[in-house]
Amino acid sequence: MGNALSARDLWVQVHLWLGLTLGVLGVVVGVTGSVLLFDRQIDGLLAPDRYRTSGAEVARPYSDYVARAGRALEGLARPFAVRAPEAAGEPVIVLARAMGEGGGASRVFLDPPTGRVLAIARGGGFVGWVHNLHENLAMRELHGREIVGAVGIAMLASSLTGAWLWWPGRGRLADSLGLRKGLPLSRNLHYLFGFYGVLVLGMLSFTGIFIAYTDAGRSVVSAFGALTPPARNVSVEGIVARGGAPVSLDGAIAIARAAYPGENLWSVTLPGGPRGTYRINLGEPGVEAPQSARGIVLFIDPATGFIVRRADPANRTKGDAFLAMQRAMHSGAPFGPIGRIVMCIAGLLPGLFVVTGSMMWLRNRRSRLVLSARAA
Repeated sequence: MGNALSARDLWVQVHLWLGLTLGVLGVVVGVTGSVLLFDRQIDGLLAPDRYRTSGAEVARPYSDYVARAGRALEGLARPFAVRAPEAAGEPVIVLARAMGEGGGASRVFLDPPTGRVLAIARGGGFVGWVHNLHENLAMRELHGREIVGAVGIAMLASSLTGAWLWWPGRGRLADSLGLRKGLPLSRNLHYLFGFYGVLVLGMLSFTGIFIAYTDAGRSVVSAFGALTPPARNVSVEGIVARGGAPVSLDGAIAIARAAYPGENLWSVTLPGGPRGTYRINLGEPGVEAPQSARGIVLFIDPATGFIVRRADPANRTKGDAFLAMQRAMHSGAPFGPIGRIVMCIAGLLPGLFVVTGSMMWLRNRRSRLVLSARAA
């Protein structure tokens, strides 16, 4: 009995201090993640000019959108990617990186039918700032991404220990599934939302760990199954070295569409440097690119038009599919709009747990002090 009590007390302390330390950072990560689930809607409310398109048809070559964005940036930033509209009536977005080392990113919004520049969000705007905060706590150069991964580990451990500490004795489970009589509201909220949210919050934490620690995640998964080489290692010898005629952006898109007819264009990343390739993302109509595990990725040699590498559901290994699913599950995409709403609510739970857990800790501390004073 004594050992069981001491073990429980140990896990209580682990659960408590995880919540009072890394749990505070978990609030930031959770809230920003909830915002990003509706980033386009929020961005449209904050800056409606960016989304005032004249129609839904992408009527111009994608190279024209990139050229127009480059002229609008007046040479202060270099376009490096273009995104197709994610929904009917949304703009084409060209991403650009400021010149010079450490330059920030900008987004140029263009009208799909006319190519007219609607707006420029320098530095990424509010949504870009939230992305930066969620992914690396705005500390990319100070191992912010690794810190976010550590927060994910802490949240997962807190979820598991909280479920174990909550679990009632024999015959009391039914009474514990709702508000318990005689308990303060803060404790009831902590228990109730902790129980019903533990699976979702645990899944968010688990998938977030894989996203934050990409290389470590690949190492773990490779121990159980085959993985294809990471996409960042894809390169070519270089246009100048081979003396080929360069393939245009529109030519590369045409090659991708010919290889996968019927698939929608999601985005294109332009070649970076002499060894770079076009990276073209295709996918199912009506499915959002960042949230799908079933997308198609092509790497095309800009000198010859040769498809250097392709990743699609047909050649993806089980390990590849598992890793791709982590990002999709992190957003709740496989469960549709309801999944997104559930994930949004789950992202707010760390804030609730930190507040209610702190109230419980303070109340217990006051009780101990009162009992000590009476004993003295």
